[in-house]
Amino acid sequence: MAKAGKGGFQARRLGAHARAVMNDRRWALLSLAGRAAWLQMTDVADELPELRGPSVGRVITPDFLARLLAATPSELEAAVADLERLTIVARVDGGIRLKAF
Repeated sequence: MAKAGKGGFQARRLGAHARAVMNDRRWALLSLAGRAAWLQMTDVADELPELRGPSVGRVITPDFLARLLAATPSELEAAVADLERLTIVARVDGGIRLKAF
């Protein structure tokens, strides 16, 4: 069982979803940026469930996600476009939703 860490977040092993994501048939079709973003987004979604299923009034905006992933907005946009093309993410109410995790 994971213990609560600083800020109330639970200590989890980063990359916990890597095997499932990398076994997805769409993995080989993605750019390197798309692959990196997908892996990181699965870890972020463990702590911010609105990335998987946005609740009313709560979405993960592209700017916020770019900061979380240490990317520029243009880098994130390119990765999201790649992920969107393969229906891994979707744009919802001005935010981004992770559909495959």
